[in-house]
Amino acid sequence: MKYEVRVSDDKMEAYLILRDDGINYEITSDDVLKALEEAGVKYGIQYEGIKEIVEKPEFDTPYIVAIGKKPVDGEDGKLEIYHKEAQENEEKGRVDFREMAAKKSRMVVKKGDVLGKITESSPGIPGIDIYGNSVKPNPGKPVSVKIGEGILIKQDGTLVADKGGMLRVKNDEIYIEDVLVIKEDVDYSTGNINFPGFVEIHGDVKPGFVVKAKKDIQIKGIVEAATVISFEGSIELTGVKGKEKGMIKAKQDVKAKFLENAHVEAGGTVEVDGPITNSNVKAREKVILKGRKGVLVGGITMTSNLVEAEEIGSPLGVRTHIEIGIDPEIREEEKLLTTKLNLDKENLDKLLSILKGLKKLKDAKGSLPKAKEEIYKKVSQSIINLKNMMEQNNKELLKIRKEYSKTRKSAKVIARKVIHPGVEVIMFDRKISISKPVEKALLVVDEKQDSVVIRAYTGS
Repeated sequence: MKYEVRVSDDKMEAYLILRDDGINYEITSDDVLKALEEAGVKYGIQYEGIKEIVEKPEFDTPYIVAIGKKPVDGEDGKLEIYHKEAQENEEKGRVDFREMAAKKSRMVVKKGDVLGKITESSPGIPGIDIYGNSVKPNPGKPVSVKIGEGILIKQDGTLVADKGGMLRVKNDEIYIEDVLVIKEDVDYSTGNINFPGFVEIHGDVKPGFVVKAKKDIQIKGIVEAATVISFEGSIELTGVKGKEKGMIKAKQDVKAKFLENAHVEAGGTVEVDGPITNSNVKAREKVILKGRKGVLVGGITMTSNLVEAEEIGSPLGVRTHIEIGIDPEIREEEKLLTTKLNLDKENLDKLLSILKGLKKLKDAKGSLPKAKEEIYKKVSQSIINLKNMMEQNNKELLKIRKEYSKTRKSAKVIARKVIHPGVEVIMFDRKISISKPVEKALLVVDEKQDSVVIRAYTGS
């Protein structure tokens, strides 16, 4: 009996073939193991297989008698991005398509958001061939990605947004871009915009849509009956056709070429290179209409320092209301405090009347019934609380009115060409109504007369 051992090319399997040499037909496990030892086979010996050979031997048949342990190749590194897909609002069976398009098309993130994770490649697990030698695995390929601006990577590979903006994954780089560019109209194809950076829109903003940004907003088209809000920056746009709907509101300035039936609020200046028509405009600092087409007609304009236009009002006598001298927000606060103080005064008078009646009853009888005594205590405490509140609100009101003095000398209304009848100007609660056209008019408060007066405007 002759024992022939063959090994696979990868050295992971050994085969035993019995050859008839006409000498000895007895087969034992020891003989097989000796043959394997002589062939150098040390690892993965299949003892059950050898037992089967011994029990039922066949000539010229390859029996597998040793199997190596194959190496496990390493896993490639990978970049996993977490992004929630847009989910339809099925409440009451309705879907807001203005929001759906935005969520599906943009990966907008906020500072602190977990963006994803980078998993490093693994080296793999070595194997062992039938000769007992270690077999190296193929290591995984490292992830090919560059961590760009606005992204922090933690020790465990977690990616975190270091600022708000648009998450970009381009070629081999991941980064956050704080400028969102919309190259078309804001409509159902783009959805509403709510972005924690700068927004640039090349088209129009269609009716009913909303554009919000943390920083500046630039719109090269027309804003129709829509809402545009910059929480920290300025807004620059071609114009507004508000149709008395929507709003333009900026923490800083608003610049446009025209405003028509619009509602505009600015924490700084509203500057228009053309007309403002039938609009409600509030600006903390100034409202300036530039150029020969800078006509302010209709609506309400409120600001603290300056209203300047080529023309104010219309030859047709369109009612045009201007309030100047007080920051519009402070003005609203003043109105609220005044209303509250008047109401508190009424309530205080009622409580004092009740207390007076109870006190009179107590003095007459020496004491009050338990129920009325409780009412007496509650009314007394309510009077104390109300007086404290009124005192605090009076202090706030005085503080606000002291602010008026800061702008009293600088506040003015300028009509470079003419101010028309129908214009009503209120400056520090002093009102003047224009009854006839006045060319090159400058309106200020005359301290001696304690009234709004019209003087000649001598500027260019």
